[in-house]
Amino acid sequence: MPNLFLTDDFVFVATCPAGKDQEIYWDHPIGADGRARSNSVSGLGLRVTALGRKAFVHAYVLNGHRYRKVIGSTVLHNVASARIEVNNRRQKLESGADPEAGRINPRRKHFLTVDDVIGQYWESHVSGLSKVSRDAFARFVAERLRHQPVTVSRRGHNKRKTSSDFGKMFGDRAFASIKPSDIEQFQRQFASSPSSHNSALSRVSSLFNWAIRMQLVDMRNPCTPIRMQKVIRRRRDYSTEQIRKIATYIFYPVMEVPPETDHLNGFAKRNMALVKGRVLTANDQMRELCNYMGILFLTMARPSELNNAEFSHFDLEKLVWHKHNTKGIKLSRSLYEYSYRSVPIHPKVAEMVQAQRARWPKSKLLFPSHTDPTQPRDNFRKGLDRFKTLPGVPDYFQLYDLKRIAISLMLTGQGVSHEAISHYVDHKGNLETTAIYDLGLVDPMRPVTEKLGNLLGL
Repeated sequence: MPNLFLTDDFVFVATCPAGKDQEIYWDHPIGADGRARSNSVSGLGLRVTALGRKAFVHAYVLNGHRYRKVIGSTVLHNVASARIEVNNRRQKLESGADPEAGRINPRRKHFLTVDDVIGQYWESHVSGLSKVSRDAFARFVAERLRHQPVTVSRRGHNKRKTSSDFGKMFGDRAFASIKPSDIEQFQRQFASSPSSHNSALSRVSSLFNWAIRMQLVDMRNPCTPIRMQKVIRRRRDYSTEQIRKIATYIFYPVMEVPPETDHLNGFAKRNMALVKGRVLTANDQMRELCNYMGILFLTMARPSELNNAEFSHFDLEKLVWHKHNTKGIKLSRSLYEYSYRSVPIHPKVAEMVQAQRARWPKSKLLFPSHTDPTQPRDNFRKGLDRFKTLPGVPDYFQLYDLKRIAISLMLTGQGVSHEAISHYVDHKGNLETTAIYDLGLVDPMRPVTEKLGNLLGL
């Protein structure tokens, strides 16, 4: 495709070479006469078809994809106005906006491609969701929209199997042409993982539902015939003895005894000092982990609520925690109160908060990251691995189970109403949701069968 400086005179005489359907002449600083000009615009082109039709086009890159869009006919535009239009579009691109967002012709909606609809759905809906929701949508539907690419850490815990997202598989297809067989083809990638299968199907189905509601297409959702896969999660049960062991280790942490180094000399003293340093570090990690688990246990909170908790959220005199990272109270169908919820706390919780304040005097977060105190701590992996090796702690123990254990203990005839527990854990009085957390502890019912045996003389 030739590059030359566009002028109105050239536009008037430009023709399409014989044997070609169309030719595009791109605006370039060097003109046909060999002279250099300074006001050419990169991306502006003149398209001339074999039938003699002429129009100005704009070529650009958006979200990693190349586009070429018609600006207008040469009857409506001259070269100067076309350059101004391209400059305006480039300003939108630099700000991250799609220059075509407001130029969709309603009579040509059936020509929308899958990529076009994904871009509009992202701008109008997904971009306003949480980072977790944005990342999940990008993973299954449009990886190109992810602002920060996924990096595999040296731990290797976040490696994922390779799979093509929906936009990569069908991005150039007309959106209205997608059929259930295409959805089935996309879902085959996740046949071995029911959770990924259901998550991918949910995101793609939401995309089509949105496009139908916005009247971008007039069609049935092709995801409807595809069924969700049944997901069976392993039930993590705990006996009363295991719960007693876990609670003992949390509130009375098991520490390693650091070795003595005073009686050693030379390399032996150096080596033993390294061992002592590792033991002291492990004890410090265990102390902080036990503070974390103790607060979770006594407040029946979610780990996400405690990760973002700040010292200013706790009133230690009144023993109250103003929980800011909460679902909020639903005031109406579309209105929520998201300021904070206040719940009472046990004096032991106040003691652990004070211990964390002594540990992090300059941080506003209760459990900050060791590398960046302004950010919340992302995991307790090493300390939790050591905690699971303690006698009586099952290897399937997870931090979220502390909430389930605490709720189960309260539901086993402790004199606390189900409604009070439901409101305390932010289920908003939904007893069915609270019942899901019940582990079904059987030990509190053991006296029933023992008494029956006694009555029968057994």
